[in-house]
Amino acid sequence: MKTNRIAVFALLALTAACGATTEPNAVAADPATTAFPAQVTNCGRTVQVDQPPQRIVSFFPSNTELLLALGLKDRIAGQVWTDQSPPKPAYAADYASVKVLASGEISREALLAARPDFILADGEYNFDGKKLPTIAELAALGVPVYVDAAFCPDTTGTATLADTGRDLDALGALLGVPDRTAKAKTTVEAALTDLRERLTGQPPVGTAMVQIFDKQLYALARGLYSDIVRTAGGANLLDGMVPAGKNFDAISVETVAKADPDTIIYHYTDDTDRAAAETWLRQHLSQTKAVKNGRLIGTPAADYSALRAIDGTQALARALHPTVF
Repeated sequence: MKTNRIAVFALLALTAACGATTEPNAVAADPATTAFPAQVTNCGRTVQVDQPPQRIVSFFPSNTELLLALGLKDRIAGQVWTDQSPPKPAYAADYASVKVLASGEISREALLAARPDFILADGEYNFDGKKLPTIAELAALGVPVYVDAAFCPDTTGTATLADTGRDLDALGALLGVPDRTAKAKTTVEAALTDLRERLTGQPPVGTAMVQIFDKQLYALARGLYSDIVRTAGGANLLDGMVPAGKNFDAISVETVAKADPDTIIYHYTDDTDRAAAETWLRQHLSQTKAVKNGRLIGTPAADYSALRAIDGTQALARALHPTVF
């Protein structure tokens, strides 16, 4: 769940024209493995690129880390919403070298100046046709947008970790690096297989996944959130409390207290947010087994998309079932 809405840019005719210019430091596609133009289906739309994008703008820290993991640092024009999570240590140095276009909301001027030729986004909500052009309008201007498959509107409530593999397949084709994404997909599948084998026979831990924003408690359930909990050896007790087709909703303290989870998993964006969230939970849910037994697990918000979803699942599994690791 993103805690804010986003505003980006208009006046993209100039951007499209600039994006069509060949970059002097253009990085080639994997040899003999990708044909261009390349196209994929994403959130029910066709996303097409005529050549490997050279000026990618990443919305959300986990997407930036995904691009870094694929060896595409030199093709990232900038990143947005860096305040949503700190980078993982393995990527911290490269992450710091990527230009921050905006730590939160981005202005149209800042994004226009980045001259993007591809946008990797964490959701369609970024492009509502009001503050930002729609995805269709951007595509018509030569700026294709790919959205994390787990957060496509029609499948948000049913998404699973398998969507990570779908994203890798699609991005391998669009970015011209199918060999690299295939290797990453193999690593993902091996990690998930290892988790399932370790957790075989372990009773699921009753959990509640939540986030606090502006003094309101939100349930994070269904879709990718609950699949991560299941894969990590838990059961999200809030599944039935989020409407079908969604993956979060406001929830009352009383409802969570009645569910009485053994463990509460909460999202945070930085150390200050983490401390504030834990204090809030201890104050408002003191009667739950989770608080009484010190079973509050804080996880960065970016641990629930792209490759970080796999790392996040592994970390959560270790917290829920430490004896099998």
